[in-house]
Amino acid sequence: MSIEQCTSADSRAHDDGFVNQASRREFWIAALASLLFSITATHSTLVAVAFGRLGYSLQQIGVVLSIIAFPVVASTFCSGLIIGRFGALGAMRLSMLLGMLGVASMALTSDAFWPSLASRLLWGAGVGFFLPPTMVYIQSKLTQKRFVYLVSAFSATVPLGLAFAPAIGEFTLNHFGVAAMFVTGAAPAAIAFALTFALRPLEKPKAGGGLGVRAAARRWHLFPVLALFVGGAHYGYAASYLSPALEHAGTALGWFFVPVTFAMVFSRVGAMRKLSQYHPRLLAGGGLLLTSVSLVFAAWSASPGFAVAAGLMLGTGNSMMYPVISAWMGRGCPPAQRGGVQAIAATAFYGGIYATPWPETWLVAGFGYSVTQSVLGVIGVAMAATIIASKGEGE
Repeated sequence: MSIEQCTSADSRAHDDGFVNQASRREFWIAALASLLFSITATHSTLVAVAFGRLGYSLQQIGVVLSIIAFPVVASTFCSGLIIGRFGALGAMRLSMLLGMLGVASMALTSDAFWPSLASRLLWGAGVGFFLPPTMVYIQSKLTQKRFVYLVSAFSATVPLGLAFAPAIGEFTLNHFGVAAMFVTGAAPAAIAFALTFALRPLEKPKAGGGLGVRAAARRWHLFPVLALFVGGAHYGYAASYLSPALEHAGTALGWFFVPVTFAMVFSRVGAMRKLSQYHPRLLAGGGLLLTSVSLVFAAWSASPGFAVAAGLMLGTGNSMMYPVISAWMGRGCPPAQRGGVQAIAATAFYGGIYATPWPETWLVAGFGYSVTQSVLGVIGVAMAATIIASKGEGE
């Protein structure tokens, strides 16, 4: 390619929001790798089924499912340290390697309870390390033009894995057994790991090596971080308790969960093209408002139409929160601080997902599903109003 052609391609890429043509190519390679890794990570949806067939008790299955919370939250919080030490690309590779080994080792350890917990810890560490360095890497490939939209579009690869993993896992489990399911589940992460060698590493920040928490702890980050925690709690409730809540109300699960997945992907790839012109504060608050109303809708109506509406609102609201707030906090952030900022954002979101189901259990036991969802909805509406009204974002 001639110098003139390279210059023209770089100019077109820059007009589309990328640093240059090479950055555009790396953005899409990273997106494909992210999708593949998310397919491996979301094989968690098959763990309960597989372990049930192996004869484990419900209590043992519950421990295997929930223990992943500890490595996910801990590794996410420490990811700023890993990014500072190995760079964003090196941290991405480490996360993919850990996730791949964690899932693949389940083929050997699933017959024994304690070894299977060790595999799940490894699996969780891979999941926790993944998102912050990946967001740091792709954000470095973008200009300020279309920044929020492109970050949101990229993040659609994470929920999109849910469209593939259950079908792949179920087919493999039914035809070839538990061990084959875990080996097959690890294969996408192996391909993703190989794809990262087509990416150029970022220049390592001069001030690296720490957790990055102090650099990320800007005053105006407080409300976005709290919004991520509350939004994560909403998503965590939906993943943990909405299935029995809908069954209790006599509503088929598909009326809610199919629209959720559709809305997550469509809103990030399609709707955010238009919505990204609005201030991130409005998008984050609007997203949290939608997830709040969604839980209330699902709480007080057994109608399939209301379940569909609730699913669409939860998927859209969730999609307007994490990627938007991640981009908002990372936009204009010096390279040395990006790892810490993304670690804090992801930790808040994962903390909401994994830390709140246990206290929510007490609310469900004492007052029922509808009241619990209403309480979460009211908290979310209050937080949405707070972040919309907040000022002084440092921009």
